[in-house]
Amino acid sequence: MGITVTFRQIEPNETLKGYAVDKITKLEKVINNPFDANVILSVKKYRHIAEVLLTAKGISVKAIEETDDLFSAIDLVVDKVEKQVKKFREKKKEHANYGSLNKSILDESAEEEDISVSGGVEVVRLNNSLPKPMTMDDAVKHLEFSGKDVLLFLNFETNTYNVVCRLKDGRVGFIEP
Repeated sequence: MGITVTFRQIEPNETLKGYAVDKITKLEKVINNPFDANVILSVKKYRHIAEVLLTAKGISVKAIEETDDLFSAIDLVVDKVEKQVKKFREKKKEHANYGSLNKSILDESAEEEDISVSGGVEVVRLNNSLPKPMTMDDAVKHLEFSGKDVLLFLNFETNTYNVVCRLKDGRVGFIEP
């Protein structure tokens, strides 16, 4: 981890430098990887500007804050960097979860609504939300990895609801309205 503090149009001040370094090192809790940070502190007339450029494995964040006090500018810019890093992590998590093929689309939103018996067979009515759009290839992959026999999906290419199902002979059937 490397933190550099640069002063522009202001005399170098150990108090400001220490404050900035302390604030940036607290970001270690949010960023699990080693990172490098460049902090630029400058004063232009009555404007006190704090700028942070943070780079870590797979992420690069830049934030600028301007106030009438350098200490508050440092606080605000570090808060902004922390929010950006958290947002990036959440996006990365959501993207990873979207790509995982461990869950069936119907399982994600299915809740038992009521149970009835019809012809000696117990029927469970599920409350499902609308399926996610995907291609037929993605739907077949979801069907294979989910272990289910039937999958309803919104075909991304035709914008219609389709069904893929596992046939008794091991092949996959495709039903199109």
